[in-house]
Amino acid sequence: MNKKLLTVLIHISGWMAFFLFPFLLLNVSHSNDVEHLKNFHHPGNPRPEPSFLFFFLRNSLLIVFFYLNLFLLLPKLYYRQKKVPYFLIVFIFMLIAIYLPSYVRAEFMPPKMPLPDAGLVGVPRRGPDTIGSVFGFLHFLIIWFLSSIIHLAGRYRQMEQKNKEMRVQKLDAELSYLKAQINPHFLFNTLNNIYALAITQHDQTPEAILKLSDIMRYVTEDANTATVPLQKELDYLENYITLQQLRSNDKLTVDFTITGEAGSNSIAPLLLINFIENAFKYGVSNHEPCFINIHIFINERQLTLTVKNKVMVVTAEQSTFTGTNNTLRRLHLQYAKKHNLTIDENDNLYGVFLQLDLA
Repeated sequence: MNKKLLTVLIHISGWMAFFLFPFLLLNVSHSNDVEHLKNFHHPGNPRPEPSFLFFFLRNSLLIVFFYLNLFLLLPKLYYRQKKVPYFLIVFIFMLIAIYLPSYVRAEFMPPKMPLPDAGLVGVPRRGPDTIGSVFGFLHFLIIWFLSSIIHLAGRYRQMEQKNKEMRVQKLDAELSYLKAQINPHFLFNTLNNIYALAITQHDQTPEAILKLSDIMRYVTEDANTATVPLQKELDYLENYITLQQLRSNDKLTVDFTITGEAGSNSIAPLLLINFIENAFKYGVSNHEPCFINIHIFINERQLTLTVKNKVMVVTAEQSTFTGTNNTLRRLHLQYAKKHNLTIDENDNLYGVFLQLDLA
């Protein structure tokens, strides 16, 4: 059902119940009329006039105030710090809603039966309806409270929606910033690798350039979206590892495996590269045997990355790990409750265990 239509039906149903409610309490709120009817009604006397017009007038005024308060008084006065005019108008309307129906009933709808102390058959005036005024005041307070609560709930929903949109915009901006930090960092390192191959006139330099071309296309085009097909991210990692191996000597042993199928899974782009990049940055030596183990295991909607290496290079940069901090921030933003990350450094061995829920 249309949301607006449902809202209209709820309002109509609510007002119908509100109109009928006074009649259920008629014997309580208008006991004077009941006593008159009980004591003086006989076949020769007509029944007292129905109270429908009285209640219709009072409830109509309350309905007018409900929507007036909901759509005009609260947004235009109260929430714009014009509280004195707001409460003054509410007070005036309260007096009108309480006493105008009683005045109209007393002046234009007198009882059509003799009162006990009237003595003569005539058209007596009604006395003050204290109980009716009390009930009118309570009805007014209820309407005032309901309209204020509904308006407050609407403002809260609007603020929540606005805050949600602002959070999304902030998230998008922050992710763009983080990826912008990662991209140049990676490209500079890769260009250095190509340069190292070129100055040694390595015969695999053309292949390295093609790999770099694929990498740059991925980084500048595909990685601009929120997620990419997992297979593209895996191809990107494989190209990167190949480039790193081309510039390395025989002291380095790289064990890189992918187990499982990427399938239709997607992943945030450039999310895994930092852990692999750090392994090559700090785990490679030109003089000592070294190793880097990189294993990716895919099980339906879950990806597990394991990276292990021996720390061969210790520099001042290692304590900062700007790229790692950026990656950790992205994991927090995009996979808040969908990742498990463990980083372990023990006896110069550095290990990363990352488990991602790709669903």
